[in-house]
Amino acid sequence: MKRPSPGGGATLIAIAYAAYFIADIAHEALGHGGMCLALGGKLIFLSTTYEDCSIHSRLIDGAGPMMGIIVGLLAWVWLKVATPRSENTRAFLFLTFAFAIFWNVFYLIRSGITDQGDWAFVIAGLQPKLVWHIAMTVLGIVLYALAMRMTAASIRTEFPADSGISPFAFTSIAFVAAVILSAIAAQFDTRSVAPNLIDKLPSALTALGLVWAGYTVTRATPALRIAVPQSLAWTAIGAATAVFFVAVLGAGLWF
Repeated sequence: MKRPSPGGGATLIAIAYAAYFIADIAHEALGHGGMCLALGGKLIFLSTTYEDCSIHSRLIDGAGPMMGIIVGLLAWVWLKVATPRSENTRAFLFLTFAFAIFWNVFYLIRSGITDQGDWAFVIAGLQPKLVWHIAMTVLGIVLYALAMRMTAASIRTEFPADSGISPFAFTSIAFVAAVILSAIAAQFDTRSVAPNLIDKLPSALTALGLVWAGYTVTRATPALRIAVPQSLAWTAIGAATAVFFVAVLGAGLWF
């Protein structure tokens, strides 16, 4: 298997950083923060995994994962309908879709099983409780499986190239980059250790479906390759994104 060149590998990592950043902003800032402001509340705190508003509402709780899903689907539609010519731009849209959709769909499973998190807050108090949680968990599993099928299909149709790296290598590198970024950001969180362990790492680890999709495509089509051309522009964007994500959003913004 042909390995990525040092430049191409750095570019892929940078694109993964940028894509994960968009997925995070969609959930926390646009979703939770945007709904907080739309309902007349005051934004108090915003970080990579947490938003605090002066008012509390099911709409605010649900807006985070819903906006994440919407942004993910918009990236997927863009990739399908107006496919960019640039391989790196296609990779960015693809990874934005994957990180956003897997994170927010898996949240259904997590909330259904643990009774914690955004979706659990949305259905809090609804009866019968057990039925709601089972339904939410099953829905999450179905949607997660669908997301993996969409991811695998996109790899087959949007990225075939004459040379490059395997889909499994591509998805694995991107996944590990996002997990490491979220882990580093967790070290700067001004809150307690518990939210770091509960929120930050799982938000990136939920994209494991991305790696599985890459593995299945590679196993079914061993010759398929994904090109990630070296790009100083994307590398710079990714580096700037990572610094802002860790140093600013990692610690959190107080308003």
